Amino acid sequence: MKLNLNILNVSFYLILTGMFFLPFNSWNGISILGEYYRDSCVLFFLLAFFILLFKKKIKLPLHSPIFYSLIVFLVWAAATTALNFETVTDNYFKQTSGVIRFLRQYFSLILAAFILPITFYNSFLNIDSKRIIYLIRKAIYYSFVIVIVYAIIEVLVVKFNLINLKKPVLNLFDYFPFVEAKTDLRLKRISSVTFEPPALGTYLITIFAWMCSYIITSKSYFRFLPALLVIVLAFISGSRAAFFIIVVQAFIFVFAISQSFQYNKIFSKIVLISAAAITIGFLAFAPKILNYVDNEIQSFKLNDNDHSLSNKSRFGIQYAMYKVFLDNPVIGTGYGQQAFEARSKYPPWAKRNNWEFRLKYLNQNNKRFPPGYNLYLRLAAETGALGLLSFLLFMCFISIWCYNNLFKQKNLLAIIVFVSMSGFMLNWLKMDTFRIYGFWICLALIFVSSTKKISDV
Repeated sequence: MKLNLNILNVSFYLILTGMFFLPFNSWNGISILGEYYRDSCVLFFLLAFFILLFKKKIKLPLHSPIFYSLIVFLVWAAATTALNFETVTDNYFKQTSGVIRFLRQYFSLILAAFILPITFYNSFLNIDSKRIIYLIRKAIYYSFVIVIVYAIIEVLVVKFNLINLKKPVLNLFDYFPFVEAKTDLRLKRISSVTFEPPALGTYLITIFAWMCSYIITSKSYFRFLPALLVIVLAFISGSRAAFFIIVVQAFIFVFAISQSFQYNKIFSKIVLISAAAITIGFLAFAPKILNYVDNEIQSFKLNDNDHSLSNKSRFGIQYAMYKVFLDNPVIGTGYGQQAFEARSKYPPWAKRNNWEFRLKYLNQNNKRFPPGYNLYLRLAAETGALGLLSFLLFMCFISIWCYNNLFKQKNLLAIIVFVSMSGFMLNWLKMDTFRIYGFWICLALIFVSSTKKISDV
């Protein structure tokens, strides 16, 4: 029994270490890990999984309808590929066969959607829920401090042209594990210790609810600072979608605490401070704010100088996936197969004068497959309406849990999960990967919370 408890403790602290290293992915990575090659956190998560395997007893959350809905989706992702087996075996693109592509993508799916949440669940199960929340938040907070320090120096180099800080100061971060210090002097975007601004945006979406929780639990005058720093960093990073999603998360957080009598005083303070800050800010910087809003609206146009290529690529790929779905509306093309079909459906306006299609997405010598830029469209194309509905059912069960726990229990965990899940669901409108580790952490916390309630009955 002592050995089992020690093993569980080791796996738990490995997961905390992984949460700390969540943003550290600007290194070259380990190519054998496929799409996980940059993600340093997954190394610690997998080590925790293998330690639990050594324990020789892994529990499943068999009490949870959310778990069963997830299994249905995972089974259908394999079944739809079997139903398209003849087409899958004929597929070949970027020096990769359809079968190999399926095996890689399905392994990636199983790792993210089954192995990781089950690892988290077993590691959390015998630990007090409040302690879990506080320790995860502490690991995220310390990591965020490093992200902020790096970002401040990066802003000075990129935005204020203090190039002399690059070598003697910023390059010191090369000594950190999984980090290669670099700057984007051309586009002047901020990525901190992550490998690109969208990755930083996803990280900020992941941690925002946890940083907001300090507003609830701390009595310090600085309790608003972590959440505000997330918003500020999202703004200056240049990740437009991430900033929008985090602003939505902020409104959702305020709504969530407004539903609790326990947090009414905090809600009142947030409303008053926000109203005062917005009013003062708008009066002082009205022209700049209006100009920024106009620039952001213009950036979504296809003829915008700074964003036209990325917009054409994104919208063109999404359009092609929609066309693939229309051709395969019920069962889709098979999991991981949409790129084989979509390559002939990219619209001319997306490919015209667009080097991304010529050198990356349609280049047979470039083995990396084009991103889908929208998980829901990708699932519609690859698993059909049945697969998309099964995934939406899974998300619906999660939303029901959030509703029940937020409005009936009114606990801290429910607020964190509700705000986080809202951000993840919106984030999947702009990316097509299941490698959203915060989502699976929250799912494991739901499983643990449900298990402990049942055991207490």
